[in-house]
Amino acid sequence: MKYSLESVFCQVSSDEKHDAIDEIIASCPVFDTLPDKERFIRAVHRRERVQSTGIGHGVAIAHGKVPDLDSPCIAFGFSEKGIVFDERYPEPVKLIFVIASSPTRQTDYLKAVASILTWVHDPEFRVRLLSQNWEDADVRRFMEMLENQEFTPRYGR
Repeated sequence: MKYSLESVFCQVSSDEKHDAIDEIIASCPVFDTLPDKERFIRAVHRRERVQSTGIGHGVAIAHGKVPDLDSPCIAFGFSEKGIVFDERYPEPVKLIFVIASSPTRQTDYLKAVASILTWVHDPEFRVRLLSQNWEDADVRRFMEMLENQEFTPRYGR
């Protein structure tokens, strides 16, 4: 299913990680098809309490499991000022990805996370994504991947 940019991306105004996650889930219609959005929010919060999903370099990949989901649903938010997700990574998180996935489709989830990581691991790409240069060819490819909810690695397409 193809979504629009507004379906998978939002500007985050919250300055606390749980509020930011909630804001992304509420603002991105890609999550509107979840069977129980409130249960998903609780799952993401529970996961975040177990261990922060901040991965460094200003990126976090928050996630939660949703029964009866055919494929992962992913959106991301951009925080202009950044949010500290974890004291181990003092750099404020500006790119916050939120993933809903099925507990029975772990391979799909891992493929989606690996795909995102191949993109955001590249410091030059992160800078272009942070600048929200929607005309940049790589940023456009990345956003199209999210809009289509078809997750492919950056290289080796």
